[in-house]
Amino acid sequence: MPKVRHEAVVEVLRTEPGLLAWLVEDLGVALPPGAILQTADSNLSSRDPDLLKTLIADNVFLFKGAKKTIAVVFEVQSAEPRRDRQFAWPAYLATARAVHKCDAVMCVIGLSRDAVLGSRRLIRTGHPGFDLAPKVTGHGLLPAPGGGAFGPALTVVKVMTGELDLTTHEGRMFALISIASAPDHARERYTRFIRAAAPGPVRKELTKLMAIVIKDKFMDGLLAQGEAKGKAIEAANLLLQLLSSRFDVPVERRDQVEACTDTGRIEKWFDRALSATTLDQVFSA
Repeated sequence: MPKVRHEAVVEVLRTEPGLLAWLVEDLGVALPPGAILQTADSNLSSRDPDLLKTLIADNVFLFKGAKKTIAVVFEVQSAEPRRDRQFAWPAYLATARAVHKCDAVMCVIGLSRDAVLGSRRLIRTGHPGFDLAPKVTGHGLLPAPGGGAFGPALTVVKVMTGELDLTTHEGRMFALISIASAPDHARERYTRFIRAAAPGPVRKELTKLMAIVIKDKFMDGLLAQGEAKGKAIEAANLLLQLLSSRFDVPVERRDQVEACTDTGRIEKWFDRALSATTLDQVFSA
């Protein structure tokens, strides 16, 4: 389940610029006036063939203003950072600064208390005056979910940090009512994330409530039986949106998804896509 929660938050950060900008500013980072957000390549690997270590961050964002640009490396931590993060994170920051020729900031969103506390530790580089204190938010540091332009997205993040308890009826109702106000394309994605992250018994209760709280074509297609072809098309389109945001999807894989009429199989592919690192993992038998 940690992989599912990690990938869900990574995806929310990439697709919700309002929430992302708010989180960055809430961490004390002054963004350039009128900054336009761009998602940059998260591969910060050294091009030196003698260095084998790859440096791929979760997210790299560029906030481009008229006179100034800031690069933000935004990591998502499910647990206390491993020791290798002490070496990778300063390298992310230095490489992002060199690649984009601008100031760079390191931000972390922790999905658990241990992740937050561990990410807050000062990282010593050994060079006088050059120690890294990541800007950390996440579990226990976020405002109450719901409301506002990015309320539904923040609700999803709160679910992934465990701060919104889906084991209670009240928690499930709050989550579903909040995401019901999101635009259609976002609501579909958020519903998938929450269902995938919920344990089996909770998922069943969520499914029952979805039929009551969220009444639209998507939920009919997700929960009801019959009209298999139309439902498969909706599910396939949603899966392709997710795959395209994470992988370079070849034509043959697109054809495979579009030709599938089994909504159960498509949903299984979708759940796998949330945590898979390759397309082969998504479509494995």
